[in-house]
Amino acid sequence: MFSGQLMALAAALSSALNSSLYNRMGDRLTSDMIGYVRMFIAVPMGLLLVLIFEGSLPFGYSLQTYLAALTSGIIGFFLCDYFMFKAIVTLGARETSVIMTLNPAITAVFSLILFSEKLSGNQAVGMLITVCGVILMVLGENGKNAKANNDTLKTGIICAFLGAVLQSVSDVTAKAALSDIPSLSTNMLRLLSGFAAWIVFGFIKRKDYSRQFGTFKDTRYVVMMVLAVILGPVLGVTLTLGAMRLIPAGVVRSLYQTSPVFLIPIDLLRKKKISMLSLLGTLVSVGGVILLF
Repeated sequence: MFSGQLMALAAALSSALNSSLYNRMGDRLTSDMIGYVRMFIAVPMGLLLVLIFEGSLPFGYSLQTYLAALTSGIIGFFLCDYFMFKAIVTLGARETSVIMTLNPAITAVFSLILFSEKLSGNQAVGMLITVCGVILMVLGENGKNAKANNDTLKTGIICAFLGAVLQSVSDVTAKAALSDIPSLSTNMLRLLSGFAAWIVFGFIKRKDYSRQFGTFKDTRYVVMMVLAVILGPVLGVTLTLGAMRLIPAGVVRSLYQTSPVFLIPIDLLRKKKISMLSLLGTLVSVGGVILLF
């Protein structure tokens, strides 16, 4: 009965573990390197899942459907991930996830502007609470890192906000493709276009990742990267797309944005200092998201 909701919550847990792993790898790898390498692993995994569970590749669909899926992949797996990884490395996994809770509110605003979808009283209150929660978290982090580089903190916050906006755009285009193509095939097409975008980006920027590839001589980083790929672009995204087929996209994204709550015990286990203001902001923000839909 609640299979869609359970899939969305499972995706939120996957996202939390995934973000924590990327945060751990950030001490040795740049954010664009993380995005680049993970696609090498994610694309064949996505293809294998399609062949196992759907039996064939996604052929015979309309050009509009393919464009929707491919565009969603470029925006979600390249542009959004580029800014999100940069935020995770500079700001932190939980802090980035809290700012990403703005995603449902941004989606609601887009719907209001583009489709004249009016907000209910609960949704308006939920948006306000979510924004207040993010502000509390930012203030808490700013106080905790008073001696740290202020520019680094600002960069992380801006990148996380851009990630939230781009995720909203990616969700809308993915939803359009899901009406015709199964979840796994949609995700595979998105992975392919995202991977292509990373390759073009590396070529244009003339990125030389050879030195950083040496990091993977350490088995721990290989294991972390493989786990992060399984939990993120393969399992997490597939669960999210599967949930979107069963329940409204806004509800899925709201449940997905509970991931900062899962990151609280992870931060505590890693003995990371969490200010009371930042902790309160995390809980308030997630509470606001739940009210949104």
